Amino acid sequence: MDLPSAHPCYGCAACCRYVAVEIDAPTVPRDYDQIHWYLTHRDVSVYIDWEGDWYVEFTTRCEHLTEAAACGIYRERPELCSDFSAETCEKTTGEPAHRVLLTSPAQFLEWFQVKRPRSFERYMNFRRALLEKRGQESKGRSRSPRGGHSGAGVRGRAGVQSSTSI
Repeated sequence: MDLPSAHPCYGCAACCRYVAVEIDAPTVPRDYDQIHWYLTHRDVSVYIDWEGDWYVEFTTRCEHLTEAAACGIYRERPELCSDFSAETCEKTTGEPAHRVLLTSPAQFLEWFQVKRPRSFERYMNFRRALLEKRGQESKGRSRSPRGGHSGAGVRGRAGVQSSTSI
């Protein structure tokens, strides 16, 4: 379905170019490390909205967005799409959807240090301990009988955790 040129969404489709998922606000060092991890990925940002809710946002184009910036499945589109209102869209209102937008690990750490200094210090202690532990594990592996990796204590980690773990 093509929109009339007078429609506020005409030619925009900004809402069809990302997915944002609410996450729990971080409270402990491991939570902050998860935020840091999100931001090490291309096209991922984290933001805090005006109500104080935290989101992870993935910049990704909807598979049904046409070259004309219209919905290719308009009548069958998900409820979330039909619930979206042009009247509250940041493009229409001129107000950003977020109070804080974090797009890189460096920006996150800078914001974190200024806005939550005590939590930042606890996080940095957590990181130092983690890096120290990794250094000790690395030394232990270099002494394995074959001179290579011993395989002890190493396991894969899935890139996704449930939203309740953050």
